[in-house]
Amino acid sequence: MRLINSIFTLLLLVSVHALSQNVVIEGKLTDLDGHPIANARAYFDKNQDQKVFSDKKGKFYINYTIGAYDSLKIEHVSYNDLSVFISKKNERRIYNDTIYLKLVMQDQTLATIDVVVTTQKPDTLFGTQDYSVEDFEFDKNGNLVLLTYEKNLQSGSILKLVGVDNKILDNFYVPEEAVELQQDFRNNIHLITDEKVYLILIESQQFHVYLEDRDYYFRYVAPVIDTIGPNIYFSNYSTVYPAFDYFEFNRDDSAYTNLLKIEDQLMMELYRSEFKYVDVRTKIWAHQKQLETGIDKEIWVGATVFTNSVYYTPLYAPLFKVGQDSLVIFDHYTDQLFLYRPGLGKVDSVSINYHKDARNSGWEQPLIQDEKNGKVYAMFTRSGYTYLYEIDLKIGAIKKSFKLYFKYIERIKIVNDEVYYIYRPFETIQKKYIYREKLKEKD
Repeated sequence: MRLINSIFTLLLLVSVHALSQNVVIEGKLTDLDGHPIANARAYFDKNQDQKVFSDKKGKFYINYTIGAYDSLKIEHVSYNDLSVFISKKNERRIYNDTIYLKLVMQDQTLATIDVVVTTQKPDTLFGTQDYSVEDFEFDKNGNLVLLTYEKNLQSGSILKLVGVDNKILDNFYVPEEAVELQQDFRNNIHLITDEKVYLILIESQQFHVYLEDRDYYFRYVAPVIDTIGPNIYFSNYSTVYPAFDYFEFNRDDSAYTNLLKIEDQLMMELYRSEFKYVDVRTKIWAHQKQLETGIDKEIWVGATVFTNSVYYTPLYAPLFKVGQDSLVIFDHYTDQLFLYRPGLGKVDSVSINYHKDARNSGWEQPLIQDEKNGKVYAMFTRSGYTYLYEIDLKIGAIKKSFKLYFKYIERIKIVNDEVYYIYRPFETIQKKYIYREKLKEKD
């Protein structure tokens, strides 16, 4: 009997000791893509004075008393708050006086925005079973300029001018393989084909199509983004170089001003280092090109070799005119939104993060500006559906959101809070139509 009582007393003491035992919780924080999260704050509900922060590897260490059964709170400015209840199940997994937790935090960029979803089917702006619409633009009178085809763009492409009553006003048969329509900073429409560029003018509800100098168009017209008074804004962007500059040109005094340099520094390092790994023949060729042109041999190799690898992505940092006297530049490589005004230069900048973790968030290029009111929208695609998030240009955050009705839409344009796009229902015989939806705030 004494032996039984002694054993019971010993177990009771051990149990009491275990209940009051202090252990360490070692946590590792990652995002949905497995990247560590630094500078997240961790604390217990019952002891908020004890706060610790995660390191660069996403790890944090915090003391815990066995049997407290408390909730561990994790907070970070860019992620949704996380609450983990420390239960008996966690305590049974103590190893070396440590409870190990692996925690995943969800990016709050998309989760905190109300998404407006409409059950009303979009309007069919234009559609016919005779041909498909590949691209479209609006002319200065509100008429539609359509690039259409019956079977494919390689043969039989036709430009069609459609009035506001959906009546075909004129046709122009494209003599070669068509690519797309482009509208320049003066709102003139250009037809781009595989070898040529055409200027499309509309007079008396008829097409007047003129052949342009292709080199002149892509060198002096396409790079111009917009104008403010006597100032012209353009860039020296190239798809085969991971840096470019935005410029301001004043027509009154012929003065150039460099507004901002955009550069992906990591991509640039990889781009230039490609020279080290190419074969001797390529290195000799690059040396010869450097002597002929003065352009660095590393750039020649980067432009011809590295840009054809899976590691290269062309830069995307658009500039938009906002109002009558302001510009905004979205630098996705320094995570900054810059505001410029003529004569004053950079007057403000705010942080942006909607473009982070694009693989999980679904962020896609391009940003889309409403052609009438100047609002700028970020586009996200998830499960085939397109979500448009308006960007608050004052604080850089995304706010109002709208989920478009159909899956896998193409050629999105926004005009006066209305979205226009091309769509063909999957696995149907319908041709490509143009649809219209209204952007509405949630009631």
